[in-house]
Formats: sequence, structure tokens, C-alpha cells
Amino acid sequence: MVTAIDTSHPKCRLLQDLLTRLCKLGNRSSQLTEMTYEWCSTVCENYPCVIDGKDLLLLSLKIGFRHLNPKDHWVEAKLTHTNHHKQMANIIFESGDDGTIADLLHVWTSYSHSHGPPTWLNICARYLINLQPSSQRLRKLVIRTIMAIGYQGFEEVGVEGLVGLLSHLCISIEDVDHKGDWVKLLLDIAQSSEGAQHLPNSYWELLVELVVSYPWLLEGSNYNPHTMVSLESAEEWDKLEYWVGIVWMVWPPGCGKTTEEDLEHITLLLVHKQPGAIQKLGQWVERWNKRSSKGIPKALQQICEQAYPKVAEQDVL
Repeated sequence: MVTAIDTSHPKCRLLQDLLTRLCKLGNRSSQLTEMTYEWCSTVCENYPCVIDGKDLLLLSLKIGFRHLNPKDHWVEAKLTHTNHHKQMANIIFESGDDGTIADLLHVWTSYSHSHGPPTWLNICARYLINLQPSSQRLRKLVIRTIMAIGYQGFEEVGVEGLVGLLSHLCISIEDVDHKGDWVKLLLDIAQSSEGAQHLPNSYWELLVELVVSYPWLLEGSNYNPHTMVSLESAEEWDKLEYWVGIVWMVWPPGCGKTTEEDLEHITLLLVHKQPGAIQKLGQWVERWNKRSSKGIPKALQQICEQAYPKVAEQDVL
């Protein structure tokens, strides 16, 4: 196969037919997966001269990776990433073929006997922000790739583009595999100026759910006071409701990040604007307290006790 890719080889024109037939194989070995990825490198190395180079790439990836479960992060093969493989990003994404894009993302986000994901995975970021997956397989692998790239990888191409991609994907907690990485990603987005402005409410809710369910994942997290200020200035009361809850749980007074006066002020303002917020705050912190070694902050308890009668009175009115 590698020899025949040379355009001077007499059987070069037969390769596409051969690969098409291999696509119909029922059981595919790890050795075949390993070989097809090597073929991809060879095609890319000779791409300007290879007849039907794009088709050979699409077929090779299909043979090697289409049959794999997108939930698996491990490939039973010895995959070796070469510099030639980098060229696949532009070729595969421009093809617009959902199946092959998913194949590429699968191999580039997987671990094998010899290698983990390639160091250049970030080059996919600029393609992903314009992608709207139409299949569940591609959706799952895009979600997996976002996690693997992380916030910094998307920062260069624009956080707003990443937020737009997230809006289309509608990710829930069931979609999230590596929850610690997603907590970090969502925190980074929420504490950026573009993210605080554009991140949909559903992702603020997802962040709260991750914080409540896995409080240990946020130990040592950085805190940016600007997020609170910007949400209050923009009167984003729904988002502020989620963020205030997170701050009380993760960075309560006494941790050196916030003060009791500041949190009391913003919490009372929030309760005034959204009376139902105090009940949600109480429920979140109560759930969080069951999983965390830290107690419910006394200041928040006092606010809840003071606010509940007022909330009940307003509900009656």
C-alpha cells in the first residue's frame, strides 16, 4: 500500500478500489488500524502528487476508525503521529464529511500503546467553532475534543466562537466524561469577559451541578472578581444567581478571595431582584455540604433566615 501510493507505481490507480473493498470488512484488527494511520501519513507526505489523495485519506480513516466506539478513549494499536499527519486537519474538515471528521477526532483524542493525543490537537479549534455536528457520533467526539483542547486552545481563535459551538451542542452532565477538565473549562469561560457575556444559562447551571456534585474538583481554583461585577452591571440576574451560588461554595469568606461584606451585599441585591434565588442558593449549598468537608457559611445561613420570610411575604402578595 505504502509503495503503491507513489504515483509512478503501476497499481496506484487501483488503491481507491482496494480501500473501498476493505471498508466492507466485518472484523478489523488493531494491526489494520495501525496500518491505515500509517497510510494516512504517507498520503499526506505525497499529497500534491497523489491521485485521489483526499479519497484515499477518507477511506483509510474509515477503515481504521469508523468501527470504534466513540466512548472509548483507548485504541488497541500502536499509533505513531508524524508531522505529515497535521495536514489531515485542513483536508478532512474541508471535505465536510461528518463521518470522516469524527474518525479524525477519534484518533487524535485517543490513547494507544505508543502515544497519547498529538501535541498539535489545538489546530482543530479554528475548524470546530464553525462546525455544527449532524450525527450523535460526531457530537460526542466534538465534545471530547473540546475537553482535550481546553480553554487556552480556543482562546487564540476566539472565546465567542467556542461559546457558539457550546450553544449548538447543548451539553448536559451526562455528556461530560472528564468532569474535572470540564469544571476548569467552564470556570475559565465564565471568568472571561466574552464568556460571562455570551455563555448560555444552561452552562452556568451545568457548572453549578458539577460544583455541587464534585466539590473536590475545584480545590485551588482561581477566582476573578470581575465576573461578579460584570454580571451585576449587565443586570444578568439569572447568571448572577448561579455565579453567587458557586462563589459561596468555592470561595466563601475566609478563603482570602472574597469578603463577607461583598458577598452579603451581592446576595441581598440578588434576592431583592429575584426572590426565588435564596431558595436555590440554600438547596445548592445544602447538597454541596453533604459532599464537602466544609460547613455552610454562617453568613449565608443568616441571609437565608432573614430572606425567607420576605420571600414568603412577596409570594403571598
